[in-house]
Amino acid sequence: MSLLLLSALVSLAAAAYVVAPLWARRTALVADAAPGAVLDAEARKRVALASLKELEYDFLAGKLDDADYRTQRDLLSAEALRAIRVADEVAGAWDGNAALGAKVKPATRLDAALASQAGVHACGFANPTGSRFCAGCGARLR
Repeated sequence: MSLLLLSALVSLAAAAYVVAPLWARRTALVADAAPGAVLDAEARKRVALASLKELEYDFLAGKLDDADYRTQRDLLSAEALRAIRVADEVAGAWDGNAALGAKVKPATRLDAALASQAGVHACGFANPTGSRFCAGCGARLR
């Protein structure tokens, strides 16, 4: 009987350990850390650069002849340059700090974030309030 009681207590303790975070109701970031325009611009830039990389691999593998390669490379290079310019403009207008929402000049972006938010790590990444680890380098903040 005591073994049955002990197993029931261990089961209850394990269940309480698993369910405890739900009872604690810790707040979490439910919104994106960056506005949609910044995320879209960065995604377009990454896709354009990845397409250029794939084109290079296809050419080196012999899947494309020289004329097709040059034509596609010129088109993809122009698209990548446009995407990079747009991403830089959008990122320059946003200060990288969703909690403050203020826009600052790109040259003083890090200085303003350091002065106004304690969540900025030594690597320069502005972490959301309440973060325990740096999202830029992974180091422990507290």
